[in-house]
Amino acid sequence: MGLFKHCRHGHGACEPTTRCGRILHFGGHILLGIVVVAVVAVVFGWVVMTAWNAVVPAVFNLPLITFWQAVGLMILGRVLFGRFHHRHRGHGKCRVGRHFRRPEADAPPEGGAFAQWWWEEGETAFRAFQARKASSERPTAE
Repeated sequence: MGLFKHCRHGHGACEPTTRCGRILHFGGHILLGIVVVAVVAVVFGWVVMTAWNAVVPAVFNLPLITFWQAVGLMILGRVLFGRFHHRHRGHGKCRVGRHFRRPEADAPPEGGAFAQWWWEEGETAFRAFQARKASSERPTAE
């Protein structure tokens, strides 16, 4: 762990298996997350501010913006055009239905035999099916 050598509650060393170790480990993740979000916000805010101040005043005759206005523009753009959650792609377990199935799930079990049948007899069988369907849909004369 490295944050504290000994647990304040008398559990010995703060190992990840102890209660204190898990709390410190979780707290470390939260602190790291806050730092990463802050750094990303500062970097992207600076990039937006620099890009705006380099292009927009000259092209559209609008004023320069401050860092906090750039951060506000980022948040506004995210609210209007983006989402606040991440999409996890490739996790087929939580998606159901025909649209999300893998193509190999639709493949016939015979594989090559089906393809061979289709090329040899498929078109003839399909034309016969169309003829049967057309004759059953004709109105009968009364």
